[in-house]
Amino acid sequence: MSSEDTTAVNPGAEPHWGDPERSQVRRDTARSERVAGIVWLCVGSLVAILLSALYLGSRITVGDLSVPFPWPVIVGPWFNYVLVKTALLWTDNRRVAAAPLWVWLAGYALLLFWPVLPGLGGDTILAGTVWALLLLPLGAAGGGWALLRLK
Repeated sequence: MSSEDTTAVNPGAEPHWGDPERSQVRRDTARSERVAGIVWLCVGSLVAILLSALYLGSRITVGDLSVPFPWPVIVGPWFNYVLVKTALLWTDNRRVAAAPLWVWLAGYALLLFWPVLPGLGGDTILAGTVWALLLLPLGAAGGGWALLRLK
């Protein structure tokens, strides 16, 4: 009988089995596997902020009119929510589960201050637009929402 079968037969094996409002932390993994999962989620958050910064100035053409379409402002909060919610599958500790959000915020700060970094800077990556300003609080709210919704 697999571990999934025993959980279905014995819901007490998982303290909050079946409750959609609680984190369902995996109990059948090694610590190294859980750490690797969190690390990969942090790598994903770095890629997400880089792609968000690169595509923040996206535009779509409607007839002869070019309209700004900053899709990262919409997708960023949702993606951070998914990253943090997934991290909660690997740990009970909310501080550890917030690691992808903290990495995303650090990546935002790095991209924001990139032009003034000695030896590295020069090109502006995260332009000073209203969309770039909206990306920060909305992205942080998306990741924070996953942490706040739990009991």
